[in-house]
Amino acid sequence: MILRGPIAKTLFILGWPMMLTQFFQMAYNLIDTYWLGKTGSLGLNPVEAVAAPSLAWPIVFLFISLASGLSVAGVALVAQYTGAKDEEEVKKSAGQVMGLLTLMSIVICFVGILATDTVLNFMGADPALIELASPYIKVIFVSMPFMFMMMTYAAILRGWGDMKTPMYIAAFSVILNIVLDPILIFGWGGLPAYGVTGAALATLISRSIGGFICFYLLFRGKSLTIKWSHLKLEKEKVIQIFKIGIPASVGQAMVAFGFVILMGFVAQTSTVVLATYGVGNRVINMVFVITGGLTGAAMTMIGQNLGANKIKRAGKVLNTTMALTAILLFMCSTTFYIFRKPIFELFINDREVIEEGGRFLMIFGMSILFFGVFGSAQSAFQASGQTVPSMILGIIRLWGLRVPLVFLLAFYMDWGATGIWVGMMLSNVISALVAIAWVSRGTWKVPVIDKKISTKPSDVTNV
Repeated sequence: MILRGPIAKTLFILGWPMMLTQFFQMAYNLIDTYWLGKTGSLGLNPVEAVAAPSLAWPIVFLFISLASGLSVAGVALVAQYTGAKDEEEVKKSAGQVMGLLTLMSIVICFVGILATDTVLNFMGADPALIELASPYIKVIFVSMPFMFMMMTYAAILRGWGDMKTPMYIAAFSVILNIVLDPILIFGWGGLPAYGVTGAALATLISRSIGGFICFYLLFRGKSLTIKWSHLKLEKEKVIQIFKIGIPASVGQAMVAFGFVILMGFVAQTSTVVLATYGVGNRVINMVFVITGGLTGAAMTMIGQNLGANKIKRAGKVLNTTMALTAILLFMCSTTFYIFRKPIFELFINDREVIEEGGRFLMIFGMSILFFGVFGSAQSAFQASGQTVPSMILGIIRLWGLRVPLVFLLAFYMDWGATGIWVGMMLSNVISALVAIAWVSRGTWKVPVIDKKISTKPSDVTNV
């Protein structure tokens, strides 16, 4: 079906397990937000408790991005070699990416712990928030190696075409996190009440078990399996992975640092605005599981079709993906507009946060369909292994548009929180138009692998 079946149907068949997988991953944050919003019984300020992990996200994302670009290389290589029917190269690519990312995640774990307090102070957050956020972030960094095992395993199987196995693992991990969150936050069952740090401990335990399951299945599972010898790093393959992955990593790191700056703007406004952004961002991310599922499926389909030299079909996959994400996200943004205040009331009782949250979803929430189009365009470049354009597009969206627009509107023009939401909205709209113009040039329609297989002439028309 990936190479010959109906495109829209295949996108959903491949995409729905990824949607659920990403939903489970987003559920980590939503579950934390729900329970932390009820920590008044522990003597904590619920607004500060909800806001503290919000400071963690851009910092953790910054360090994750330094290595996660290599997982993009894993998807591209595995998908294209699968399309080219080269099983040995599929397994070798999978092993090399897993080995590299495991090593890098260990380094990131230690560097992140050491840098946490420095970065928090750089962001200019309130000292009370830093006191809550610092131990939370450090525990999250301890969980990094296990998270990378899960992320890399999912990327490898995604390129191969197996979306369901990562979904099952993510579901198990999230269910475990749901059980552990209230126990560790509130000290149920005679355990100490760890408060905000308890949410991070629940994540650490659930991710560590999930990571070990992924590592075991990579060698002993019923899906794609490799040998220990495939983990032995080979210079030629490592160079190929870095050639594809470094631009993606740099692009994501620049985007992540842009979010650190943006979070600093938000934190300097007020704790209410920071809590609003924290809750609102988690809600918005929940609907991005639609984008993530479809664009992830598109990467698999585009990559395998490029590997099989079915260039025309790869273009049709991209066009279908862009149309579907735009339609589905428009429906979601309309729902946000109608139920904007009740959505926030599910997570927090503070009236100021609920009122500001309504404005957040009314302004920024209406732009999410443009981000769906933007992500679809990026998936084409990433699937082909041409990660430099993807890197540039990401930098444009954050550094060329979002950061300067937010600063201009929120502080220079003194619009406050409204300026932040409008700046974020405009960056989504303009960057989507730029991405459409770039991807329309068709420069992404060249596979990164050297091996070619024979195809019928009709497969390579309209390049």
